[in-house]
Amino acid sequence: MYIIGDLWGGRMSTRTTVSEHEFAEARENSEEALHALIVAPDAFTAVPLPESGCVLVGRTAKADIQIEDPLASRNHAKLHLGELLAIEDLGSANGTRVHDVVVPTRTPMSINLGDAIRIGSTVLIIQRSSWAAGFRRLWSHHHFDDRLKDECARSATSGKRFALMRVLVNSDVPWTRVFPVLVRNLMPPHVLALYGPNEYEALILEPDSETVDQMVKRILSEGKEVPGSIRIGVSWYPREGRSADALLAKANTVIRPETPSIATVPGVSSTSSAMQRVSEAAKRAAGVNINVLILGETGVGKEVMARMFHQFSPPKSSPLVTLNCAGLPETLIEGELFGHEKGAFTGAHQSSKGLLESAEGGIVFLDEIGEMPLRIQATLLRAIENREIMPLGGRRSRPIDVRFIAATNRDLEAEATKGTFRQDLFFRLNGISLVIPPLRERASEIADLARLFLANFCRECGRAEPAISAEALSLLEQYSWPGNIRELKNIVERAALLCDAPEILPMYLPVEQMRQARQPPRQADSQSAVDQPVQVLTPTTPHDLNELQRRRILEALDMFAGNQSRAAKWLNMPRRTLITKLEFFGIRRPQKNPPG
Repeated sequence: MYIIGDLWGGRMSTRTTVSEHEFAEARENSEEALHALIVAPDAFTAVPLPESGCVLVGRTAKADIQIEDPLASRNHAKLHLGELLAIEDLGSANGTRVHDVVVPTRTPMSINLGDAIRIGSTVLIIQRSSWAAGFRRLWSHHHFDDRLKDECARSATSGKRFALMRVLVNSDVPWTRVFPVLVRNLMPPHVLALYGPNEYEALILEPDSETVDQMVKRILSEGKEVPGSIRIGVSWYPREGRSADALLAKANTVIRPETPSIATVPGVSSTSSAMQRVSEAAKRAAGVNINVLILGETGVGKEVMARMFHQFSPPKSSPLVTLNCAGLPETLIEGELFGHEKGAFTGAHQSSKGLLESAEGGIVFLDEIGEMPLRIQATLLRAIENREIMPLGGRRSRPIDVRFIAATNRDLEAEATKGTFRQDLFFRLNGISLVIPPLRERASEIADLARLFLANFCRECGRAEPAISAEALSLLEQYSWPGNIRELKNIVERAALLCDAPEILPMYLPVEQMRQARQPPRQADSQSAVDQPVQVLTPTTPHDLNELQRRRILEALDMFAGNQSRAAKWLNMPRRTLITKLEFFGIRRPQKNPPG
């Protein structure tokens, strides 16, 4: 129901009411119509608005736009619509803000289309555009991660493809300009979530890559403010990975390109004895012309080990070329490895070298070798044994001089016994095996790796590097890390993205997830920080993290009747940190029953 009236000099005339029939008609004819995009902590929707009149906003059931927000008053604010737009605060307890400017009480303040009107932890944006999305969830990263893992497991059985999209928005561009664009283009059944401030993620349940490419182009086109304002990374299951961490890492690499350096390779200066043994074996084997098989769980750093192996192999200037064997059709793998002649197949307008020729004198790294089809395994075996290849459509073989490194998380010996992997190829590749232990067996490395990933991320983003609190470090060290180093890197980078304090606290980590799968403490009589009450701060709205922290602090103070010591303990932060934040947010000791 909407209240209609005429705004004249800040006063309204007699009110009339929009009927349900008129409301339905407005929704049906909502192309380029006025509507309010309402972004709440865990959901968003849009409602059509009249072209003129006044709309009541508040927590009361009688409000035209009802906001279920603990920081909103019952009768909080009033929207004035017409040739001029304005917002009026009705004497709310916590105020109304536009562009971080407090709206005066009982005095309409002019606004523009697209401005973010903040009421507690909820944001209203008045727009004139088409809208047909209805009520939608803006999921938290924790929920999104669980959904992504479920989709990986489902696709492993069904064989279906899907994509993970990561969207990075330049901090100079108002999120209010970009968020509606994402909402319009990522309709159900796709899943939209908030990765962190100015960063989004989406699960694209669409197997057609061309459709996804068009979706990316529309988002970039519609959200264009300045060149480079939006970056989008897309990773495909199973081509770029078969786990949530692998897909996320690949998409993150696209939006934040990294230049690997031997100085940042985990394990080179490892503190764990197990990893030191692997590193030493790799250095010794690098000087011998022998094929190498790298074994280990998903995410332990097999590709990084291959790069390290290449660094120590003579000569260092020789090429290292990589092929991920997972998720590629047989013909594509064959063409990538052996190349093709002109006219070998439709679209082959010219000859092309394969990876084995391109890596002449260097190393070919075959990642996920366990996923290679049996027919291609036979062709690869002949190439290794004869040191020559036959391109697709070719009539004459060509000599090659390459060394092979293969990696897999499968037990190839068991696969060979079952007949799903060629035993003779296994023996050819397994000149020496390097088994990388999982991160849960290298607990002494976690702190150094976390600080390394944090330093690299902050340097790339041009941000000040926070410290990692003892409580957060304890959580990291006691977690079992099913996604290994890749998962650690993802979690540390996201914590750095969320952190606006001098140090990373447990509230910036996925505590509930880490509690469910933690390692047993190294000392039975020690009480871990995991056992302490920890509140998880997972931003689930696209506006400022400060607003979410402010809300959490208000909730804690209200829960403990203004007792700062108990509130600080519940928030898992030192009391002095809480006092500093109270001063920063301008929060006075709240009343038990605030007005409104």
